[in-house]
Amino acid sequence: MTEIQEHRTIGLCQKILRISTGVILAAFVLIIVVTTISTDGWVLWVGKALYYIIVLQALVSLGAWYYRTQLEKTIPQADGD
Repeated sequence: MTEIQEHRTIGLCQKILRISTGVILAAFVLIIVVTTISTDGWVLWVGKALYYIIVLQALVSLGAWYYRTQLEKTIPQADGD
C-alpha cells in the first residue's frame, strides 16, 4: 500500500468513526425520547433495536480504530530535523 493510499484509508477510518459516533448519539437520544413518550410494548422492541444498533456501532468503531492505529504505525514519521 502506498503512502497516499494509507492516508486515504486513515481518512476513511476517521469518517467511519465520526459516523458511528453520530449513530450512537442519535440512538441514545431516540431511546430517551421513545421511553419518555410511551411505555407501550412497541417501546420495548424499539429500545432493544436501538440498543443493538449502539452495540454494533461500538464494535464497528473499535474495529476501525484498531485498523487505523495499526495502519498509522506503518507510516514513517517525519523527524523534524
